[in-house]
Amino acid sequence: MGASISNGFGSATYVEPSVRYQVSNRFRVNTSLAYVHTSGYNLPLTGPEGNTVVYRNGGGSHYMASVGVDYLASDRLILSGNIWRDFSNVPANQFNNNSFYSPGRMGADFKATYKITEHFSVTGGIRYTDGASPYGNHFYSPAYGSRYGYW
Repeated sequence: MGASISNGFGSATYVEPSVRYQVSNRFRVNTSLAYVHTSGYNLPLTGPEGNTVVYRNGGGSHYMASVGVDYLASDRLILSGNIWRDFSNVPANQFNNNSFYSPGRMGADFKATYKITEHFSVTGGIRYTDGASPYGNHFYSPAYGSRYGYW
């Protein structure tokens, strides 16, 4: 449960209950359901004549499900994968390429976490999202938020 608030770019609140099950010593699975509510935001733009135009994005509600796995390849290396889908009825064309709250309809991410010392690890990964551009969604990209791009 949480919130993301930004001056000028709207806000998002979410609830995401999850379940994790340890299948074996090296393998665990997880699943979650998320409800995400985004508010609209105003984006002022300066027109060619010097006037200010306000672009308004209306928010919406999203219902998302995800399933993931973690595999302990060694005592220092964890390989993880996750797939998710947005089941909301928000029209796909409501969000254009410049929408900061456009997570796409489905996606997957895969990552590896390597434990260097007891208190220091390095993680790298790759993410695929269908229907969202990382270039138009840079404030809520994987580097700044969750797998869905909100928090």
